[in-house]
Amino acid sequence: MLHIWDQAGVAFILAKFQQANGNESKVIRFKNADKYGIDEFYKEYGLFVAPEELIYKSIEEARKADIIHIHSLPEMVINIRKTYGGSKVIILHYHGTDIRGFSEDNLRTFNLRNIFRPRNIVRKIRKRHLHIKAQRLADRVIVSTPDLIQLVKGSIFLPNPIDTDHFNKKLIKERSVDVYEGVLINSEVTNIELAMNYCRHKKINLNVNIYDRTKNPIYYKDVPNFLKKYDVYVDLRFVDRKLLKNLSKTALEALACGLRVLNYNLEFVDNLPLEHCPINVVTVLSSIYSNKRDRPETTKLELELAVLNIIYGIPILLRKLLKHN
Repeated sequence: MLHIWDQAGVAFILAKFQQANGNESKVIRFKNADKYGIDEFYKEYGLFVAPEELIYKSIEEARKADIIHIHSLPEMVINIRKTYGGSKVIILHYHGTDIRGFSEDNLRTFNLRNIFRPRNIVRKIRKRHLHIKAQRLADRVIVSTPDLIQLVKGSIFLPNPIDTDHFNKKLIKERSVDVYEGVLINSEVTNIELAMNYCRHKKINLNVNIYDRTKNPIYYKDVPNFLKKYDVYVDLRFVDRKLLKNLSKTALEALACGLRVLNYNLEFVDNLPLEHCPINVVTVLSSIYSNKRDRPETTKLELELAVLNIIYGIPILLRKLLKHN
């Protein structure tokens, strides 16, 4: 297996436990492009290249692999399929912002002054065209959280694997210098103000520390010890002003470390669900690799792609006509 790109360590964890099952598996991605130290932690499972080398190195490495598992890069699906035709099993794996977008991007897009600007309309059509074309060319499309299924026709949900060799209850638990029961982490994709207001509105009776990892990144190797300073991880995440109803990857890591997690429904979760144990995830993934989509699923994509091709071609035709005149 060849994993192209990585999101939050998921590709590396899959490669690690695929190797543990006796399969050849590795991850290719940019070198020096990770501020959280995930690449360094899993470097034995990776091939790191310069940004300008990613496309041709991926195509070169794909020659030796039977299964190409592409994370978040729809354009790479198109490149690999164009090069190798139907000789490779190609998987497209979405993780969240790659298909949903960032909150700030969506707020700008849906601003009334922006929504009808021709440039923005063309950009959205172009982006949608790229995703639909890649989804059509892939043998299977995977999403990492259940809420993404509605955004990707014919996709299948694969639980995020948690590296239980790294996140577990074996480490000595450290108490915070400041006495906090729980921690709520601000990330690049969530709205921390909405989460804090929600806590106040629901009268959550916890002494919660707000940690901003966008300003103070925590290295991946240090995350277990950081989490173990607390008893509770508060998993309230608002994206596009909506409260997400799945457990975040950090919440799952917290459960593996022995913390309790306060979920979106203000209920406490105490144990890591078995579906997120890495061996179980890899077993499910093997069955996904072996089964292609049904014809009706691809037919729907073909119809949407045909419509997008027509719409996408209109601005190009207009530009040619104007240039000719």
